[in-house]
Amino acid sequence: MNSVLIDRLQVLDSPQWHQVLRGIKRGFEKEALRVDKEGMLAKTLHPSALGSSLTHPMITTDYSEALLEFITPPTTDLAEPFQILSDLHRYTYQHLNDEILWASSMPCRLPTEKEIPIAEYGTSNLGRLRHIYRQGLGLRYGRIMQTIAGIHYNFSLSEAFWKKYHQLYASTDSLQAFTSAQYLGLVRNSLRYSWLLPLLFGASPAVCDSFFKTETPMLKKWDSSTLIGRYATSLRLSDLGYHNTAQSLVPISYNTFEEFLQTMHQAVHTPFLAYSRLGVQQGGQYQQLSDSIFQVEDEHYALVRPKRVSGREERMLAAMLRDGIEYIEIRALDINPFIPIGIEPNTVYLLDAYLIACLLMESPPLTDVENRRIAFNHKQVVTLGRRPQLTIMDGNGDPKDLQESAVHLIELIGTVAELLDKTYQVKAFSEACRMAKQKLLAPEQVPSARILQEMGEHGISYFEFAWRWSVKHGNYFKNDKLSPAVLVYYTQLAEKSKKDQRALESENTVPFNEYLSRYLAT
Repeated sequence: MNSVLIDRLQVLDSPQWHQVLRGIKRGFEKEALRVDKEGMLAKTLHPSALGSSLTHPMITTDYSEALLEFITPPTTDLAEPFQILSDLHRYTYQHLNDEILWASSMPCRLPTEKEIPIAEYGTSNLGRLRHIYRQGLGLRYGRIMQTIAGIHYNFSLSEAFWKKYHQLYASTDSLQAFTSAQYLGLVRNSLRYSWLLPLLFGASPAVCDSFFKTETPMLKKWDSSTLIGRYATSLRLSDLGYHNTAQSLVPISYNTFEEFLQTMHQAVHTPFLAYSRLGVQQGGQYQQLSDSIFQVEDEHYALVRPKRVSGREERMLAAMLRDGIEYIEIRALDINPFIPIGIEPNTVYLLDAYLIACLLMESPPLTDVENRRIAFNHKQVVTLGRRPQLTIMDGNGDPKDLQESAVHLIELIGTVAELLDKTYQVKAFSEACRMAKQKLLAPEQVPSARILQEMGEHGISYFEFAWRWSVKHGNYFKNDKLSPAVLVYYTQLAEKSKKDQRALESENTVPFNEYLSRYLAT
């Protein structure tokens, strides 16, 4: 057992600490592709009834006009994020006509690169900036990669917790500096043990062959239209999915707050030759925001990211420099195709216990050697995680049985789950750990295995598998209508967002070139 974790848990196991722990805030960002009645990527515009994708606080688009993103506001209520996410699906389905939402992370049958529509955000400077950023992503990585969908989990502890934890440490740092440093310690440990998340929750072991332009040796043919990783847990998180190879030029450091800001600043202000050759403009039109390694901070494709809410036209780094780290974003979750909203409560209960464990454990600085070990373990699990007797590297760089390591880690997390059970007066956190351990010991129960099992039992392709579940979930939401009061609320929110966009467009007084220069200079 981790002695530091156990000692700190004993301190936190009191009514006073339980009270401040109940202030944990949770939120989701869930992406979903709109597809037509044939299961092809929708080429229609973002439905007007859903509001403005630029200014709506909960319903927007990610890369493509067809890639919806639902955002739930942070809340301390355990059930509320799930209810809001369900309501957003219901409201959306009332305005999709014949279209449905794709139920899986890896995309549907795709058209050619040029036919994948980039999200549009209107004529305001902010809207143009967001559209050009997405043009840059397509230019750098290809539009097809941008059709991958996932779920991001946002997690933060309350100010009351941080004040009490600050006092416990008798820290001489300011509360803001202390909080940021502790969040970064959580991030470092979360990266060390992040292999656990795709092992348990990975749900993308297969993909349609339309996702690839060339042959892919790491995958095997399942049928005429499907490629699979036999033991893969999450192709979405593999080198086939979201990644930024240029990032290795300026590795982002999480060892101190100052190093994090410095390396992020370098990444958004350091030109990358390959991007320079592409050109920021072509024919007098912008095709990317800059030729830097990251156009903006969001291009930092990390499994775990420190975040801060910024103003609508403010860069996150500027807000973070002023006010510190506000919350942690976990980006390692595939959409679970067996669940209508793509995520279930047990996943969140385990994530909460996992993240608190990462906070309470010792978290020394990450070295280059350890970062390579983290990358190795990650690749092992996302590409081969269900292979029997698979090994990963332990803290000393020695091979360690993956299943044994995962069970040990879950048992450690279980001690935090017991604290959270007391905090919320439930048994849900410990039960989530118990179920996770059961899946580790019987890996055929994890989502990635269940997907291939169902494809095999029914003799169907990946497309047919995902299409069946997409239709099933679509029918569920269409038949489970919103209450009149909730429908009115979302209708009014959509109308307000359209007004807000019109106001932004009427306020355009600065030429875009000048606007962009000011924005990138911060």
